[in-house]
Amino acid sequence: MVGDRKDEASGLFTTAVNVIAAPGEALRTIREESKILAPLCALLIANAAVFLAYYSEVDVVWLLETSMQSSADELSQEQREAAVRAMGNVSPMVMGSVSAVSAAVAFTFAFFLYAAYLAGVSLLTNDGFGIRSWFSMICWCTLPVVFGYGASLANIVFGDATFLRWDQLNPLSFGSLFKVDSDGSGTFRQSVLGLDVTMIWAMVLYVYGYRTWTGRGVLESALIVLAPTVLVMGAIAWFASG
Repeated sequence: MVGDRKDEASGLFTTAVNVIAAPGEALRTIREESKILAPLCALLIANAAVFLAYYSEVDVVWLLETSMQSSADELSQEQREAAVRAMGNVSPMVMGSVSAVSAAVAFTFAFFLYAAYLAGVSLLTNDGFGIRSWFSMICWCTLPVVFGYGASLANIVFGDATFLRWDQLNPLSFGSLFKVDSDGSGTFRQSVLGLDVTMIWAMVLYVYGYRTWTGRGVLESALIVLAPTVLVMGAIAWFASG
C-alpha cells in the first residue's frame, strides 16, 4: 500500500516535471490517466499562498482606499469612508482567506467551463475526448503559472509590499516587465498588462496539447483553443469602451 502511494506520488511528480521539460511525454501520460486533483490542488495552494502572504504584508486600509477610488462615480465620499472603516476592522488573514477561497472557486469553475467547451467541440468533431480528459489537460498545462505565483511570493517576501498594488505584485507580468503603470488605465488595458509570461506559456501548452491529442493543424488548434480567451478579452474591451 505504502509502495503504491510512493509510486503514484513519483509518477505525478514526473508528469509535473515533464509538463515543463518534456510536454509531449507529459501529454501522453495525461491522456492515459486523466489525473485532476494533484495539478488543481498545486495551483490552488500556490494561489492561496500569494493571497495570504500579500494580505499579511500590505497596508489593508491603504489598499481599500485605493480600491475605493475606482468607485468614485458609484459611491459618495461618506459611503467610501464607511466601507473602508468597516473593512479595516476585518483581520488581514480573514481577508486573505476569503480572497483565496473565492479565487479557488473561480479558478475551478473557469477550468470546468473551458473543459466543457472543448468537450463540446470533441462531441461535434467526434474526437472521443470527454470533459474529464480536457479538465485534466487544462490543469496540468496550467502548471507553469506556478512560476508566476513563485515570483509574486518572492516579491512579497524580499520586497516591500506595504503599499504594493495587486497589479504590481507579479514581476513577470507585462506591466512589470515593460515598466508600464496601469494606474488609471481602463479595464482592458489593465487586463492585458496583468498577463504574464507564464500565462502565455500555459496557452501555448493548451494549443500543443490539443494538437497532440486530436492531430489537427497548428492554426486550427490555436483557433479552437484560444477562441474563448479572444471572446473574453473582446467582451472586456467592448464593455470598457462603452
